[in-house]
Amino acid sequence: MAKDVLTEAPYLRAASAQSEASQNRSATRSESVAASARKPLKVCIIGLKCYDQMAGSPVLRYLGGIETHLALLAKGLQGDGCEVSLITYDHGQAACEVFDGVKVLKSYSPTGGIRRLRWFWRVARLWRAMKEADADIYLQTGAGDETGMVAAGCRVKFFPKRKFVFSLAHDMDCVRPIGATSRWEPQTLIYRFGIKRADLIISQTKTQQKNLEASMGFPSQVIRWTAKETEGSCGGPACSNQVLWVGRIVPEKRPHWLLEMARRCPNITFHVAGSANNSSEYAAKFLADAKTLPNMRIHGSLARPQLNDLFRSCSLLCCTSESEGFPVTFSEVWSCGMPIVTTFDPDGIIERHGLGRTVKTIDELVANIQSLPTSDAYEGISNACRKFYQENQTVEAVSHRFHKAFRELLGA
Repeated sequence: MAKDVLTEAPYLRAASAQSEASQNRSATRSESVAASARKPLKVCIIGLKCYDQMAGSPVLRYLGGIETHLALLAKGLQGDGCEVSLITYDHGQAACEVFDGVKVLKSYSPTGGIRRLRWFWRVARLWRAMKEADADIYLQTGAGDETGMVAAGCRVKFFPKRKFVFSLAHDMDCVRPIGATSRWEPQTLIYRFGIKRADLIISQTKTQQKNLEASMGFPSQVIRWTAKETEGSCGGPACSNQVLWVGRIVPEKRPHWLLEMARRCPNITFHVAGSANNSSEYAAKFLADAKTLPNMRIHGSLARPQLNDLFRSCSLLCCTSESEGFPVTFSEVWSCGMPIVTTFDPDGIIERHGLGRTVKTIDELVANIQSLPTSDAYEGISNACRKFYQENQTVEAVSHRFHKAFRELLGA
């Protein structure tokens, strides 16, 4: 018996040592996972038109919900513990600047490059900025050439590959870029190349989620966009004859409907905050016609303080769009208690939560903008707007949802 014990002792000691080593390796892996969880997530946002929003410029070169949302998201993710960089156009600024903790890198000039070689020049400069960001996650928003550029950069420029997240910005993104008329156009093909290679797709609404699945077969996660809370309250019934319209002067948003509404409602002043971004015959005609109407006020692109002043001096936001995504302006006016009278209702949110009135025709628009501000229902709708924003659309809440989605993607 003693011989058996002495014979087996070395094996027992070896087994014990092996078990201890295994436990040590397990502990090391646990410490590594914990350290990884504590490590800030590095996120790079491609927001080529966002420089003015990040720098706080008084006059914005580009007006749009995408730019507003991405600038707020960058700052929100930074506040939520991420290490954030944002890539913009080259407007002659320094190669790298920091605003509110967010590192802003420049890529290419929107007008630079040699003709015929311009696209490749832009890709090279965008990839250089992406490499400088050295992020875990690269987020690009809105269908276009940039979708394919960023997707390819995450595959070709980096080894091992980095995660590419694409976020829809409009209902049309479920099919093709806005302005494209065929799936065989180069811009559409490059976009489809990019979205096909996305590691995660984010839709603004359940409608987009459903349409993207039906059109391209891609699943997506729904996260609505955010907006900065407006200081103070909207004008309310005291400003019942002041109506606001915000957006780009383009056909799909149908600002020309305002001209007819202004003719029918001479007692109401219609404030238009926005521009075309790019000159067009449509925008020029609208602006010329608007000047002939005494109750139309064209404000152009406004900085945030001036836009807030309009929010506080109007009773309603009027939306005449055929289609949208999830307009940032909706959240902005809800935050100050302003109801919306609109021809577009994302996922039926306005009807379901009582945030305004959804209509289809100019006649219905006219009837509601005349009656709603002085109705008994106005105060209840205004309170519902504030509540919905506070519970769903704050910068902190939306940024945290994006952060969580990114963490889950890396974990998967």
